[in-house]
Amino acid sequence: MRGVRIAVLGVVLLGFGLLLGGWTVLEARRQRQATEVALTEAASLLASALGPGLVAASSAARELDEIVSWKLLDNARLFAAVGLAGPTTFQQLQRLAEDNGLDSVAFLDSRGVTEFGTGEELDPTLVAEVEDVFSGRTEELILGSSLHPDDEHIAAAVARPGGGAVLVRIEASAARTFARRLGVENLLASLVGTGGVLYLAYREQPDGLVAEASWDGEPAPPLGQAGERLQSLRGHSVFEVEVALEPLPGREATLRVGLDGAPLERAAAAAMRRTLLIGVVLAAFAVTATAFAAVNRLRSREREQAAARLAEVEAARRRSERLAAAGALTAGLAHEVRSPMNAIGLAAQRLQRNLDEHDERYESARLIHQEVRRLEGVLREFLELASPVSDRQAPVDLGSASRDVCDLLAAEAEECDIILEPAAGSVFVQADAAAIRRVLINLVRNAMQASPAGGRVRVEVEESKKQVLVRVTDEGSGIDSELEEHVFDAFVTGRPSGIGLGLSLVRRVAEEHGGSVELTNRPEGGAQALLSLPRS
Repeated sequence: MRGVRIAVLGVVLLGFGLLLGGWTVLEARRQRQATEVALTEAASLLASALGPGLVAASSAARELDEIVSWKLLDNARLFAAVGLAGPTTFQQLQRLAEDNGLDSVAFLDSRGVTEFGTGEELDPTLVAEVEDVFSGRTEELILGSSLHPDDEHIAAAVARPGGGAVLVRIEASAARTFARRLGVENLLASLVGTGGVLYLAYREQPDGLVAEASWDGEPAPPLGQAGERLQSLRGHSVFEVEVALEPLPGREATLRVGLDGAPLERAAAAAMRRTLLIGVVLAAFAVTATAFAAVNRLRSREREQAAARLAEVEAARRRSERLAAAGALTAGLAHEVRSPMNAIGLAAQRLQRNLDEHDERYESARLIHQEVRRLEGVLREFLELASPVSDRQAPVDLGSASRDVCDLLAAEAEECDIILEPAAGSVFVQADAAAIRRVLINLVRNAMQASPAGGRVRVEVEESKKQVLVRVTDEGSGIDSELEEHVFDAFVTGRPSGIGLGLSLVRRVAEEHGGSVELTNRPEGGAQALLSLPRS
């Protein structure tokens, strides 16, 4: 019941924490959305107020551009007429160009070669663009515009009556500078830096008119970033709103307004501080309750672990008592029984040598000798099980020990047609060498007895940071499910001729060395004995 109550309390606290976190996020989002709505409305009002003025300024800039273009065309016509009146000196031509605000005047022949002019070399690209005029295909042509920021020149060309053309030109930057004083950019520049406006960017389609102004004179952010309402621009937080304006018929215009985003961030931060303050108070309560539940759970777990340790100690004590009793009994039996048994065995062996193999007494003598040897093996296993592990422990090379054991059991393995594969390399532990040797003999011999003819018994040794593992595998039929939980108990065996003391000895030695042993079935078939010992 205690565990159920702790689990329920944990679920309740988790739900409370999730609810608190969700409420904090929603409150901050609500405050942010309210500030965004206010900033959007302010930007829309500003755009609505600026719209008519921007459209009028755009129209004025367009009209000014048309005036410049027609003035250039009139000048080109004028110089064409001057050329008909008779020869003109360079000084006269230069003075006329300066009086009319022209940067250059050139008289071209029908091939585009300059016959006479103000002396400046013409741009070949510009000459190529007026080819239709000096070749006679068209009468007049106007090139460039002050509205297009990429144009370097604004020029006009008029065909000469005798062939060729007159080309007059001004720098587009000069026209744009003049237009900027009266046009859209001047209006935008007068507004940025006031009322939280950081930049304004005006775009008109389809002729691509673009004008912008910012608080520091640097360019506004590219149009591709306008999808982010709140962005960073040169150390300032900017909230951008794009508003469609109502321009002249046949045109579309938009105004991007970049407002100072600090109020939005301050509102979000204030909302977050409020919710965090409430959250901290509630979280403190939740942490206190959780800590109380955790302490209770820890105490309960410690009591359970202590009970489990006591049970293990009690089980080990009982095993030790049984082993001690078996040791005392075995020592007495060995003393009383070994001498008569040796005498019986020697007598049966002499009788067997003196009889013919076909004599029925020969078989009786052989059986007596065989049983005496079996009883000697039982006494030896009892004595090994009762023998304590020596306190004088030394480094033991498990790899070398496995190779010695496989050499010792090689004759038995050959009789059973079993292949032994000892471990390679060297891995050391601090242990009783004789006890470890007995353990390896028992594990390898059990694997041999479980393997079929032609089978393979493999010994592997590996180490980790805290322990050394000895793995002995066979290719037999595995462990019977009925014996799986009791294979290490004394007198439990799966072989008719077995005694059931070998694995008990293995477990006792492993535990007295601070390790453990387990025997499991392998997925691919056969069984696996895994001996774990602490590293030296």
